[in-house]
Amino acid sequence: MLKLVANFKTSGGKKQTWSLPNPDTTNTPAELKGLLDQIGPLELFNKDGNNLYDTAESAMFVETNETILF
Repeated sequence: MLKLVANFKTSGGKKQTWSLPNPDTTNTPAELKGLLDQIGPLELFNKDGNNLYDTAESAMFVETNETILF
């Protein structure tokens, strides 16, 4: 299973992780950065007055291989 895992900084300065399963891998890193940067100004996710996804810090594709044992 492939996931896009992005690390954000909250408006309070803490770290927050967000992941998206089965992402579109045809976007360039610059396009992905631009898309993730659009999340912050929306202020969709708030906790205790802080925007949880204020600034995109990094992102990576993570692939997990599952092996069924029984």
